[in-house]
Amino acid sequence: MYYSFIMLKPDALERDLTQQIIGYLKEGGIEIDWINTVRATRDRIFTHYADVIAKVGEEFKEKAARYFEGKYVVPIIVKSEDENIISRVREIVGATDPVKAAKGTIRGDLGSDSLQRSLDENRCCENLIHASDCPEAFRTEIQIWFDPSVTARYL
Repeated sequence: MYYSFIMLKPDALERDLTQQIIGYLKEGGIEIDWINTVRATRDRIFTHYADVIAKVGEEFKEKAARYFEGKYVVPIIVKSEDENIISRVREIVGATDPVKAAKGTIRGDLGSDSLQRSLDENRCCENLIHASDCPEAFRTEIQIWFDPSVTARYL
C-alpha cells in the first residue's frame, strides 16, 4: 500500500464539502486510511507552511494565521495500491489556483476563489484542500497533524 496526506481547509468545512471531496478521491481510486479533525493553531500552521513562508516571506504568516487559526481542518491519510499516489491525488485535487484547475477536479468543480482575488484582498486563497507534493512532505505533514501513535504506523 502507498500513502499520501491531504488536509481539508477551513473553507471546505465551512461550505460543508467534506463528503463531496472524499467522493472525488474515492472515484479516483483513493481510499481513506486515517482521518482526524483538528483545530488549527499558529504553531501547526507555521510549521506546515514553513517552506511557503521562507519562499514568499513573512507576510504570508499573518495571512495564514487569519485563514486557519482557531478554525477546524480535517487532516487525512489516504492510501492506494498505486505507487504514484501522490501525483494521482494532486491530479484529483487540481491546480492551486481554482480558476486554473481543470473541470473534473476538486478545485476546478468546487473552488470559488482565485489566487488573484486573494492577492488583491491580502489573504490566503481559499482553495479547499492541501495535498502533499512528495514522500518527504507526507512524512513531515503527518507528524504535524497526527499524534505520534498514528504517525509511527507510516514512518
